Amino acid sequence: MIKQAFNAVLPSFVMMFIGYIYGKIFKDDISIFNKIATWLMAPVVTFAFMNDYVPSTSILIRYGIGFSVMFLLSFGFSKFHKQDREILFTGNVYVNSGYLGYPVLLALWGEEALALGVVYSFINVFFGSTFLPALIRGKFELKNILRLPFLYAIVLGWGLGLIGVSYKQLPVGLLTAFNWLRDMAIPFLLLQVGLGISKIELKVSSIKDYAQISFERLVLIPILMFPIGFLFSPMEAKAFLLECAMPIGVNSVVVIGAFKRELVPKAGMTVAITTLFSLLTLPVWAYVIEKVFG
Repeated sequence: MIKQAFNAVLPSFVMMFIGYIYGKIFKDDISIFNKIATWLMAPVVTFAFMNDYVPSTSILIRYGIGFSVMFLLSFGFSKFHKQDREILFTGNVYVNSGYLGYPVLLALWGEEALALGVVYSFINVFFGSTFLPALIRGKFELKNILRLPFLYAIVLGWGLGLIGVSYKQLPVGLLTAFNWLRDMAIPFLLLQVGLGISKIELKVSSIKDYAQISFERLVLIPILMFPIGFLFSPMEAKAFLLECAMPIGVNSVVVIGAFKRELVPKAGMTVAITTLFSLLTLPVWAYVIEKVFG
């Protein structure tokens, strides 16, 4: 299973590495790639799988309760990092549940797991756009979530699925075009992550801090979250726990920039380091999760 999990994780890292190499070779602005990822690719894949696998209200509530535990754990751990509190807290909330989580879940356990990953990502974005700003700056900012196309894709896909309307009912020509977009979305998103990391200035100034943050994100928090899996069905548990073990997402750098711009380089370093080490930790977690809940 470890070999299978490693082979499931490796293609995602290959795609990110290709994006990273091209980002280093070509120094052009990549903002257009970020916009395509945010406004087209992520919404397309989110809509498709929410529409194909309509989540029940109960799974949204269970995942919400489960994620709130990780949110509180992250807030508690951040108290022990006076210098890097915002980086640790934000990084543990904005995990890479989408761009990396989606392809890994799909490769390991199929489309059902990916659909659950979409639910997890929705909860992730909701907490990151509301409760995270509330606890960092003391200002509740619900309006932030309304600016994300991700939300509308979820609501539209879910709402149409509830009433029995599927995108698969589109005329053949339109359906073919939509399926092309859906199929290319995840590879594009992975390339975009690599491009984003290539533009981060990696200043190795505090190895001990990076190592501690990486250990807490990739090892300690997943261990503490593991008992939550027994509240779910086996497939729900596998998707939830593997998402909890994902590295820090690139979006955390954007969030940190809104609070303390001087921390952006260090936040970017945590994205790169946790992403690199997750190539080793994710296969192990996939193996353990499969053994317990498979």
